[in-house]
Amino acid sequence: MAATHPHIAVRGYGSNTTYIYEYSRGLGGVDVPRDVIITRIIYTSLVVLAIALFCGRIAQISHAYLRQITASGTTKRQQTFWAQENTSWWSNLKKHFLYAPLGKKRHNREMQLSSALNVGTLPSRLQAILVILYFTSQVVYCVYLDYSVNEKKALIAELRGRSGTLAVLNMVPLFLLAGRNNPLISILHISFDTYNLLHRWLGRMVVLESVVHTAAWAVNACEEQDLTHMLARLRDTPFFTWGLVSTVSMIFLCLHSPSPIRHAFYETFLHLHQLAAVLAFLGLYLHLQLDSLPQRSWSQVIAAIWLLERGARLFRLIRLNLSTSGTTSMTVTALPGEACRVTFHLPKRVAIQPGCHVFAYIPAVSWWMSHPFSIAWSESTDSPYALPSPHTPPSLSLNTNTKLTPKTSISNPIPLTPSSLEKQSDYFSLPPHNNSPKTQITLIISARAGMTRRLYNLASQAPQKSLSLPGFIEGPYGSHPSNPSSYGTTILFSAGAGITHHLLLTRSLLQSASEGTCATKKIYLIWSVRSTDHLVWVSSFMDQILRLPGRRDILVVKLFVSKPRRAADIVSPSATVLMHGGRCRPEVVLDEVLPGRVGAALVSVCGPGAFADDVRGAARGWIGRGAVVDFVEEAFTW
Repeated sequence: MAATHPHIAVRGYGSNTTYIYEYSRGLGGVDVPRDVIITRIIYTSLVVLAIALFCGRIAQISHAYLRQITASGTTKRQQTFWAQENTSWWSNLKKHFLYAPLGKKRHNREMQLSSALNVGTLPSRLQAILVILYFTSQVVYCVYLDYSVNEKKALIAELRGRSGTLAVLNMVPLFLLAGRNNPLISILHISFDTYNLLHRWLGRMVVLESVVHTAAWAVNACEEQDLTHMLARLRDTPFFTWGLVSTVSMIFLCLHSPSPIRHAFYETFLHLHQLAAVLAFLGLYLHLQLDSLPQRSWSQVIAAIWLLERGARLFRLIRLNLSTSGTTSMTVTALPGEACRVTFHLPKRVAIQPGCHVFAYIPAVSWWMSHPFSIAWSESTDSPYALPSPHTPPSLSLNTNTKLTPKTSISNPIPLTPSSLEKQSDYFSLPPHNNSPKTQITLIISARAGMTRRLYNLASQAPQKSLSLPGFIEGPYGSHPSNPSSYGTTILFSAGAGITHHLLLTRSLLQSASEGTCATKKIYLIWSVRSTDHLVWVSSFMDQILRLPGRRDILVVKLFVSKPRRAADIVSPSATVLMHGGRCRPEVVLDEVLPGRVGAALVSVCGPGAFADDVRGAARGWIGRGAVVDFVEEAFTW
């Protein structure tokens, strides 16, 4: 059978006849050797970067461990060596590179177009540099073509091959960085939030490269015949059809992912995002397999990454919530200030490290979707600090003469006051334990929109504002990227529900300090809230923290109430529990605390973006002034 066009050949596949075009199908014009060299350069550069980061982390971890073992059990004076910065290059690197926002101040504060519309956040200076360098390299690789070729179609075919190769190549880290169980999180000690940002930018690059790949093919296809025949090939040839399915799915992924849409319809966005991602991968896989293209092995790697990540999620879910003694149960209690206390009663004992978060599955309000929340508190039935009852943790009383008893119910909590924080209540006996120790994990969920608002409304309408629902958790994930036990002074800034990130850390540091296994001599817990109603959220947990041995010598609690109802609510009972009216000004707090620091200082923040940016700016202001100050931000942006 003769070809119908000078650039068309015919190849038979069984009973089917497939047309092979010189520059729009197959490897005609594609510079395969150069593509191979470029892919090796990309992977080598990424591996080198990962190794450099790993070595840097090892150096940081080793330095912190050395500081911990030499400073543990020492006096304040003996930690003076660790309090002073000995090199200027490292402080300058932290101040102007590692901790620096992209511009002067804004980083996690959302850019608002209106009160209901935001367009996301800005990357940090380091993140922006990495993204710009990688994006620039992708552009260079795409335009690095053999321009000595006289045939225009051959040049376009080379662009088609190059852009398609890069798109498939970048999908490997794209899927890897999207996973909660990404092994690089624990290996490099980089937060999931940072990987999520890189995932979004990688996704945009893949979409652009896919569009260029499809457009380059379409140009040659129209040149070789016409638009009608090109469209017919998309419809009738599976190889082209599945390629189009993949490209269209990727375009949809890009169009529905901007921050305003993502935040306004989060659950709908996530369902559509996962569906479109599956279609994009399926189209890509069949597109590569039908012509046995050399990139098909990468698609198998992508499939393996996705299956392993989903399998790890399922394993964590089953491991945490199922046991021979039963399954996880959940109680939800509505709190003042539009928040919920959600407690998961696990059927087994689980070790929870400070700074971790879990993904909560609450089918009654969010089908099978999961949402991330910091762990506010965890207790095991065999712990000396266990709560008196898994369903009714005590609340601190308004009257300082009132005893703290197990009868105090959180279904109608009594507001927390400074006096009650300092009150040393009578110790009460623990309930009898089951034969096997169990753990309960508590989350504080502030009602905003979507799932959190539905959950709060459901709890607030229940009798006594408390109910039991089916629920499970997946995790725990993450931990503090630094070694908090190696710092003589720890300053923990929290705003709103961000206090949940720092409660377990405070308890852990106090316990380690009493045992002499950490360098911590001073802890400043700074909490900014809008009203005193919010103090009830963690009243029972703060009560336990204030009971810990030696806490009066180590812990200072500063509460800032920005909108108090009355001046009488703002009363500081002692020098270790202080209340202030008005907004928290981080620079003022640090100027007061850091001159009298003990050893190296850690500044940590968890809260709204604007507050976190203020703390970041205040901490950077102290770096380079001779003080050893490290900064850590806990953020979870989508």
